[in-house]
Amino acid sequence: MDIPQDKKAYKNSFINPVAENLFTIYRKLHAKPGSTKDTFNDFKSLRKSEKAFWLDYASAIIEKYSSLGLIIRSYEDFCTTCLITDKEIAALVNEDINNLTFKEPGFGGKDAAQFYTDLNYLIPVSLKYSGFEVVRYEQLSDINAITIKKLARAIHSRYLSQVRNLKNDGKDHIFNDTGNTADIYTSDFDDLPDEIKSSNIDNAAHIPIKLLSIGYKIRPVRKGYKPFALHLNEEEVETMANVEHIRWSWEKRLNGWTYSKIKNNVRRTHPGLIVYEDLSESEKAKDRELVKLIPAFLKDIDYEAYPVSPNVFRRLSYAIKPQSIVYKILSETRELNEQIKSKVKLSRELEEMVRLRNSKIEEAIREVEAGYNYARHIQETFLPDDFYVRECFPDSFVIYKPKDIVSGDFYFFSKMKHKIIFAAADCTGHGIPGALLSTLGYSILDQAVNEIRLTDPSHILHHLYCKMHRYLRNDEEGTGIKDDMDIMLCTLDNKTNELTYSGVKNPLYVISKGEITEYPAQNIAEENCEAEECQFTSSTIRLKHSDIVYLCSDGFSDQFGGKKHKKYQSGRFKKFLESICEFSMPEQSDLLYGEIEKWREENNEDQTDDIMVIGIKI
Repeated sequence: MDIPQDKKAYKNSFINPVAENLFTIYRKLHAKPGSTKDTFNDFKSLRKSEKAFWLDYASAIIEKYSSLGLIIRSYEDFCTTCLITDKEIAALVNEDINNLTFKEPGFGGKDAAQFYTDLNYLIPVSLKYSGFEVVRYEQLSDINAITIKKLARAIHSRYLSQVRNLKNDGKDHIFNDTGNTADIYTSDFDDLPDEIKSSNIDNAAHIPIKLLSIGYKIRPVRKGYKPFALHLNEEEVETMANVEHIRWSWEKRLNGWTYSKIKNNVRRTHPGLIVYEDLSESEKAKDRELVKLIPAFLKDIDYEAYPVSPNVFRRLSYAIKPQSIVYKILSETRELNEQIKSKVKLSRELEEMVRLRNSKIEEAIREVEAGYNYARHIQETFLPDDFYVRECFPDSFVIYKPKDIVSGDFYFFSKMKHKIIFAAADCTGHGIPGALLSTLGYSILDQAVNEIRLTDPSHILHHLYCKMHRYLRNDEEGTGIKDDMDIMLCTLDNKTNELTYSGVKNPLYVISKGEITEYPAQNIAEENCEAEECQFTSSTIRLKHSDIVYLCSDGFSDQFGGKKHKKYQSGRFKKFLESICEFSMPEQSDLLYGEIEKWREENNEDQTDDIMVIGIKI
C-alpha cells in the first residue's frame, strides 16, 4: 500500500476506519446472546486510552503483512479473497504477543494468544469493510476482468452440467456451499443472487493463484499453436484443493461467517471453517473435484496453463516446493511399504517390527531433509535477492533450479559506481558437496569485488582461482581436492555499454537484432593458479540498446530427455534462445523453464544437474 505522505490523511483514510471496524466486529462477535447495539459502547465513545490500543494495532498491520509478502490495496468492483494460511496467522499472533504489551480491554477474559488469534482472523474482514483487500505480490496476474467473468460463467456452466448429470445422485453441490440443488442456484449466471455470483467470480479470479501454487501460469492459446496439455497428478490436485479451501474459508469470513459445529445460514456459522487437514474426506473430495475441472475451464475460454520458474512461486507458503531426491526416497519408501502390505499378510508381531523399522527410516530421511533445508536457507541468504538483481538490471531474469534442494551453481551481482559485475558459476557436483564449493566460491568472489575492489574480470578470476586452489590444497604435489568451478564473469560499464568478460569453460551468449553470437570462455584454470605462468585474459565487446546477454551453467544443455533419451545440447539451446528473444524477459524465463520441463518429462527423466540461466536486456 502506498502510504500518504500526509500523516493526517493516512490516519483518516486507513488507521481510523480499520481500527473502528476491527473493534466493532470483535465486539459483535463476542457479544453475549441477546445483546443489542445499545448494550456496549461504540468506538467513538471509548476513552482515549482505550482507543489507543486499537489505533496502534491498526497502524502496525501494514508492516506486519509486508513481512509475509502481503499487500494491502484499495478495491473497486469486488474484494479479492486473501490467502493467509493458518501457520501465517499463528506467526502473526506470536509477533503480536512478543511485540505488543497485551492489556485485556475487557472482552470476555480471554488470554493473549486467543485474543490476538481472534483479531488476526478479523483483520482482513475489517480491511474489507474499510475498502481494502489483501493480496500477495506473486498473486498479481495479467488476467483481466473480462477473462475472469468468462471463467466465472464457465464455472457456473460446468456446475449446471454436473447438476443435470447428478440430479438423482444425492451428491452435494461442489461449487457453492449450499448442499442442495435449489432453483436459486441453477439459474442462469446473470440471474444468480449477488453473493453466489460473487462467489463464482472470486473462484474464477483465484484459478491463476491455484495454478501458481503448483508452478503454472495461464495465457491465451496463441493462434496456430497447440495448447500446453495440463495433466494434474495427485499431489498437485491436493495442493490446489488445499488452496481452494483457504480461499473458500476467507470468502466466508469476509462475508461475516464464523466457525461453529452447526451450520446456521441466519447466524452465518459453518463447521467447515477449519484447516484443510481436519476436513472429512467427503468435504475434501468437493475441493478436489472442483480443481480437477480447471484444465476444462481453461479450454472453455481458449486459455492454457504453462510451467514457470520456481523463482516465481517459491515464497508462496502454500505452494508445492520442488521435489528433491530425499523427498522422492521418502515417497518411494512409503509406496513400497504399502505394496508389501497389500501382498503379504504379516503377524501382529512382525507388523509392529516393520512399523518401528519404517518409522526409524522415515525419521532418518526427515533428519537428512531437514539438514538439506537448512543448507538451502544458508545458500539463499548469501545469494543476491530478486530486488537487488532488479536494481542492477531492471529488465532481467534468473532461473535457478537446484537438482537436490541446494545447488553447486551460484550467481553473483554487485554494483560499483557506474559498473556492474555479474557472474554465473558452476561448481563441481551438486547437492551438499556442490553447495559447499559454491559457498566458498561466492565468498571469495565477494571479497575480490567488494573488499579488494577489483573490476577487471581477468583479475577477479585470478584472485578467485588462486584462493580456491589454496583452500582446497590443490598444489603442485597433488595432495588436495581436484574439484573446481566453471564460470563466466562480466563487468558492464553503464556509461559506455562496454561489456568486459572472462570465463572458464562457460560461454557467453549475446543476441543482437535477433541473431545469437557465442563468446567462448578463453581461459583454462591451471591446477596451481599461484604460479606466474597462470594468467587469465579478458575481452571487451560494445553492446547496443536492446541487446540481450545470457549466462548459464551446463545444466540446461546437459539435461536428458526427449523421446530418445538424449541431452538437450547447446545447439538446441541457442536456437531456442533465438526463437524467444522477442518476448519480454519474464516471459522468456517462463518459456525456458517450460521448455526444459517439457523436454525432461517427455521421457519421464529426473533432473540431471543443477540448472541456471541468467538473461539481461541492455
